[in-house]
Amino acid sequence: MALSPIQQEVRSFCREKGLSNHLPLLEKAWQAEMGGWDGQARIVALDNFSLIVEVKSSPAMQEINLRRRELVRRLNRYFQKAFLRDISVRMMSDDN
Repeated sequence: MALSPIQQEVRSFCREKGLSNHLPLLEKAWQAEMGGWDGQARIVALDNFSLIVEVKSSPAMQEINLRRRELVRRLNRYFQKAFLRDISVRMMSDDN
C-alpha cells in the first residue's frame, strides 16, 4: 500500500464536507458571528462534527451555551454543505 501525501487527504476531506479547501473560513465565520464576544472565546478543535470552544469567562460561556443552536445554524451557512452539529464550550485553563 502506497502512502499518499496528507495534502491529498485534506483536499478529499474538504471536498466531501463542502469546505472548498478553506478551513480558515471556519475561524473567520466564527469571528463574524461572535462580534464583540470574539475576544472572549476561541475555537480549539473540531471533533466529530462538534466545534470545541474555550471561553475566558462565565458570561461568555453562558452566552454561547444559550445561542448554541443558533450559532451552529449560522456558521453552517458559510459552507456549501452544513457539517457542524453542535458546539461544546469549556473554560480556558489559567495557563492559556
